[in-house]
Amino acid sequence: MRLWLLAALGLGVLADVCRARRRPVLPIITNKTFIDACVREHNKHRTAVRPAAANMVYMTWDAALARTARAWAKKCLFKHSPYLTEKFMSHPHYGHVGENIWTGHYGLFGVTEAIKLWTDEVQHYNLQTNKCTKTCGHYTQVVWDNSHKVGCAVVFCRIAAGIRDAAHFVCNYVPSGNYPRKPYKAGSSCSLCPKEDTCVDNLCSKEQTFIEHFCYFFIIIDNSTNTIVRIIFVPNILLSLTVLSRVFSVHLLGSLNFLQFLTSDLY
Repeated sequence: MRLWLLAALGLGVLADVCRARRRPVLPIITNKTFIDACVREHNKHRTAVRPAAANMVYMTWDAALARTARAWAKKCLFKHSPYLTEKFMSHPHYGHVGENIWTGHYGLFGVTEAIKLWTDEVQHYNLQTNKCTKTCGHYTQVVWDNSHKVGCAVVFCRIAAGIRDAAHFVCNYVPSGNYPRKPYKAGSSCSLCPKEDTCVDNLCSKEQTFIEHFCYFFIIIDNSTNTIVRIIFVPNILLSLTVLSRVFSVHLLGSLNFLQFLTSDLY
């Protein structure tokens, strides 16, 4: 009886340990509530800049950026991706991509709280002098005037930045910010918007293309010179044997080599 009780107690303890180590459920990059929160919170802080911005653009979601953010977040490294400034390595249309990172215990994670931590850096930034007294790069990226696309991802890490059972939250932006200039032009809200734009919540807004495509891209290399001949982007909806056969028939001539990459495989 005693052995049975000890075994039962042992199994109970093991079950408790397993439950304690079970990965928590965090939102995925296609979760509408998560997407809406990321876009809403960024635009909320862009709208609220003081002094007001004359040329601040309304920010929308970009699925390609979200996939890039997820791929890097899975590394559980509290540092910026080395691919952000490499042409087409982080986004099919932009050479440079901006990035903000938040890491904390998964029980403390919330999109609103994470983005607020970044924008709280405004207290260290002076728009007139364009100087920071402490870290403020997260804030300036959030309110960078022409950064009109954002994609975010959060993953669970057993340990990240020295924090156990962490939520690792990454947001990527295009065009990237934090160049040697002020993040926006001060003035009456929307006074410097392009003529075709409308003013929405003090932000310049135009019809945006929701980038859900271009998951795959292909590089054609000339083996004789070891140079890139062409980079071809193929939307998911067109990724078929018919399309690929046409690409092969046009480009796979002589010494050309055909390489396929998936954005999530770049890291």
